[in-house]
Amino acid sequence: MTRIVFSLPIGRSNWMLTYFIAIHCLMMVTLMSLLGICYQLLIVLCLLLVSFIYYCRKYQWLQSDKSIIRIERDANQQWYLIQKNELKSSAYLLTSSFVISSLVILHFEGHQSVTIFADAVEPDLLRQLRVYCRRPSTFSRE
Repeated sequence: MTRIVFSLPIGRSNWMLTYFIAIHCLMMVTLMSLLGICYQLLIVLCLLLVSFIYYCRKYQWLQSDKSIIRIERDANQQWYLIQKNELKSSAYLLTSSFVISSLVILHFEGHQSVTIFADAVEPDLLRQLRVYCRRPSTFSRE
């Protein structure tokens, strides 16, 4: 077993909640303008509410067993995603990332990605992750 050199616990993020509310409200306004007031709007709004609850449950409230609560990197640059039910994923390679001061998005092989807002993690650990992702050698595969 390889040694874990970086571990980042991920908690709740108020920024992510704001994002979910804004996106779902924008969709609601768009649907209301397209459909008008009719019975189909009620069905679509119910589906929109189900979508909001699903995404908040998984990413904001962290109540789903598949919610990612921690990411880890080992000495061989392999990444592991730990879910709420303590299930550890198989090793992923980090293929790309998007980094700004308040947000990091990690893209792994196999179409897996993790979005990390600054208010969901410890500031020092987020700084370490941002520095790691900005290093030129991070994504070079030799």
